[in-house]
Amino acid sequence: MTEPSLPQRLQHLVAQIQDLDPAERERARDLVQSVLALHGAGLAQLLALIRQEGDIGTQIAQRVAQDPLVRNLLLLHGLHPDDLETRVCQALDQVRALLHSQGAEVALVAVADDAVRLRLHRQDAGYPASLQTLKAAIEEAIAAASPDVRLIEFVATDEPGSRVPSRFSLPLVAPHAGIDRPIVAAPRFLDEAQDLP
Repeated sequence: MTEPSLPQRLQHLVAQIQDLDPAERERARDLVQSVLALHGAGLAQLLALIRQEGDIGTQIAQRVAQDPLVRNLLLLHGLHPDDLETRVCQALDQVRALLHSQGAEVALVAVADDAVRLRLHRQDAGYPASLQTLKAAIEEAIAAASPDVRLIEFVATDEPGSRVPSRFSLPLVAPHAGIDRPIVAAPRFLDEAQDLP
């Protein structure tokens, strides 16, 4: 019998905790949150010490943030050096060659908390890959670079203002007409009139 992977073991432990009575479940939750807080404080201190080394420290911090395991830990604790918009732009840059080879372009329209709005435009239909295939490639690239994204929404280019949600079905917060400042706790939006590159 093979040893379960760490994610499998964690899922099993979470299921066991759910079976506890409410008081014990709350104690277990407090324990996990305390351990996470300790790890987060340790990671924050480690990053601060690395960055004190000047340019070389900044380069090291950037390199370790690219490692998938470290990246996820940094995201979990809110310590990733790149903001969501930067990580999404990096993911889009990774798929641009594929998109261009299929006569398509993508533009970042908005970033909001854990949601992203994109405009995908295709020159004509004479290419082998379907729009769904291109959307899936974009979604996979964003998920790899930004696992904290919960919603990816595509805005149709032929009908201004129309939205074509991707396979994720959570609502995206939209700016309200007549309000030129974000609502409290609402995310920042990029210029929606941004043209494709």
